[in-house]
Amino acid sequence: MANTALTGIRPVYVKGGGTVTYRRGRVLTNNTTAIFLYDAIVRAAGGDYTVTASTNSATEGSSGGVIYTDAAGTRRPAKYLPAATLYTSSGISPENASYVYLVDNLVNTVFTASVAVAALALTDLNLNLIMVLGTGSTTTGLSGHTLTSASKNTTATFPWRLEDFVVGSVINEQDLVNTAVLVTANCTFDEPALSASTGA
Repeated sequence: MANTALTGIRPVYVKGGGTVTYRRGRVLTNNTTAIFLYDAIVRAAGGDYTVTASTNSATEGSSGGVIYTDAAGTRRPAKYLPAATLYTSSGISPENASYVYLVDNLVNTVFTASVAVAALALTDLNLNLIMVLGTGSTTTGLSGHTLTSASKNTTATFPWRLEDFVVGSVINEQDLVNTAVLVTANCTFDEPALSASTGA
């Protein structure tokens, strides 16, 4: 039986216990790209956040939803931020800004995602993976991002570390494409530019 791809990179638990908690980060004032629930997010040079445009660079985790001001001037919490939702303001935390919610404890948060393109083996555990940046759905609000094993490697710049396979589910055949896996962001508590690790 074929696996159905689980789109997006979804936080599921925190190592050592506790609850997945979120903080908010401001989206670029001139952001023109939709940000869907569970899209991989990056921090821009100005300190704002946006959806990643690179399959193999470090991320800040994934979107846990957004809040923004819609065309009618109403503040809306939502699964996704529509493309070209612009605002004009100044200051660090303006009231009319668009914000994306990100996991607080990125280093210890475990995410689940599907690995498209090629099947995995047990020997791939602890290797680093890159992403497939599929398009999200404006109907469901969900991300189209998945991971790929096509370039699995020890490369330190790859954004996600393969921790384990999702087990105990009749809908997840681990030997097939689109298997669901558990991953962590490839980062540590060290200074971010020096923090990425090579796979085992």
